[in-house]
Amino acid sequence: MTLSAHTQQLLQHVQQLLSVTEDEIVQSGITAAATARIMALRQRAAQLAGQYESLESLEALVNRQSVSPDDHTLYTDLLEWRAVRHELTELTGFLETA
Repeated sequence: MTLSAHTQQLLQHVQQLLSVTEDEIVQSGITAAATARIMALRQRAAQLAGQYESLESLEALVNRQSVSPDDHTLYTDLLEWRAVRHELTELTGFLETA
């Protein structure tokens, strides 16, 4: 891993202050980034649930109404919600093994 000179100085300084290893700092950063992303994804899933109740309800709505040539909102939201679920599963699994 290549760090800028400034980041290397910060890393050395925080290691002295906290008595932690470089690995512990990197692992904490990875965990924090993954956790922040999970929180953002859960927030988006909650917004979609507020709009459509459930992924299954949205799927049924898309199937019932099909995709309008002028408005792809339902289909776009369906794809996004599926992607959110997939990424949440991947990140949660990652954190469980980290």
